[in-house]
Amino acid sequence: MSRIKRVVLVQPRSPGGNFEFVAIPRQGMLFLSGALAQWDGPYFYDREIWFEDRSGKIDPDKDLEGVDVLLMSALINEVPRAYEIGRMAKEFHPDLITVGGGPHMGPLPDEAFREGKFDVIVQREGEDIIGQLLDVLLTFKGDERDKCLAKIPGVTYQVEGNTTQTRRVGVIPPDLVELPDFYSIRDLTPSKPMAGGVMETVRGCTESCTYCQVIQQFLGYRMVKRDVELKRLAQLREMASDGLIHTNREGRFSVFLSDDLHPPPLRAVKYRNERLERIKGWKGHSDDMYIICQTRAEIGQDPELSHALQEIGMEMLYVGVESSDAKNLELVNKRQDPGQVYKDLINLNDMGFSIVAMTIIGLPYDTEEGIMEMADWVTQISRYQTANLLTPLPATSNWTDLVPLDANGEVLGEGQMRPYHLYTGRQFVHQDPRWGMEESRRIFNKFHSKLNPVDNLYARLFRLIERYRIRLAAKGEELSGIITYRRRELAATSKELKGSISTRVNEIGEAIKDRLDSSKNRILTSGSLKMSRPKPARQE
Repeated sequence: MSRIKRVVLVQPRSPGGNFEFVAIPRQGMLFLSGALAQWDGPYFYDREIWFEDRSGKIDPDKDLEGVDVLLMSALINEVPRAYEIGRMAKEFHPDLITVGGGPHMGPLPDEAFREGKFDVIVQREGEDIIGQLLDVLLTFKGDERDKCLAKIPGVTYQVEGNTTQTRRVGVIPPDLVELPDFYSIRDLTPSKPMAGGVMETVRGCTESCTYCQVIQQFLGYRMVKRDVELKRLAQLREMASDGLIHTNREGRFSVFLSDDLHPPPLRAVKYRNERLERIKGWKGHSDDMYIICQTRAEIGQDPELSHALQEIGMEMLYVGVESSDAKNLELVNKRQDPGQVYKDLINLNDMGFSIVAMTIIGLPYDTEEGIMEMADWVTQISRYQTANLLTPLPATSNWTDLVPLDANGEVLGEGQMRPYHLYTGRQFVHQDPRWGMEESRRIFNKFHSKLNPVDNLYARLFRLIERYRIRLAAKGEELSGIITYRRRELAATSKELKGSISTRVNEIGEAIKDRLDSSKNRILTSGSLKMSRPKPARQE
């Protein structure tokens, strides 16, 4: 029995939004993979991260042959594909261990068990428990497995058809894994680089808007440590230098700060002051970056912070405008006034930022006339826009308060699964006295046609990057960075692969029986299932 276990982490294809154009990796899988890399347990986890938006659809029959564990996360409109992969994986490989998680499956584990045939669903974040969880699932069966799972916080599993969920208390440090594991992404090479870098600086949000899942998924507002931010910036610079992130002719590359509020609002004094000091420390570390983040409009009232952001390369801001109706904003607990938002965005435009105004239509006080007026309003104060119809999401009040519709626009029948493929923000998926599903599509299209959607910008950029990549491939220039890229990959596994492969395999073969028996006895005899202290993230 080999100590080396193959793990494939899958992010299903996105049916809508920016991801199918830019294919910027979401970081959940990157951090889980990093957690497995630094976990000290009875197994060594050989990892591959499969982003279907980058690498095409996975074939659960052929591509999971010889794999020991499948990990999967999905947003709401990706979950039909996630369930399809999970079902097919079990059909073709009945002994394969499958684990699901993320903002959809976490709140709805029974659905995930029924539709996706998963063995375990992880609640909220999982970096602190993923190594321990996989050790248990690979080591034990039956009652022994269930007893061990009962000691792991924040997991859901089934015992004789009944769902059991263990309690999750508190939150984990957002930098438990310091560096996301980009180097395990499938086919990430200089011939197929990422369109831009992605970096997490904080988890959670200072706000509590009713339509958002973040409050439940990432409790509180947790900044990573200052030195970790600089390490992550350095990682992105090295990847760009190695050709793994697309750079322009001037050597600059885009970086998306994938958090909800990189710069907190002025009223969140402690967080705002800390962010300002950190920004000052970024100088010299982000000179070659074109940085994009999400923020609130109030930053337009904070010229000190705004100018500091510009000095480190922040050029585009996604701003949560949501609505131009004050009653709508109050109803969804969005603490801002449309008149002040207008002034704030004028200030940000005058400072030179490219503004992407994010809007939500179909809020309770919206009328068709008011929605079209908002289109005229928002295009005056922002260069680009996004649009979504109000969509109920798991773990929000809308999920339980709004009556769901089926794919035909009728009230969802008892026991039916919601048509998640329609949860793209382009039509109503819940009952509303103003507009049915088809009518809401017409209103969305009418509103969207008056905007300058940022999706169109990304589509153009992606086509330019793809043409550039093809041109390089034709010349053979993409090969120049492969050795540099492989250096990190080899360094990450050097501990397990010292000496010749044949010698190491012999050593593992001789030791594995004693190691597994020892681990099994230790787990069963302890008062609680002990977690090995994670090693610091590897710094190659």
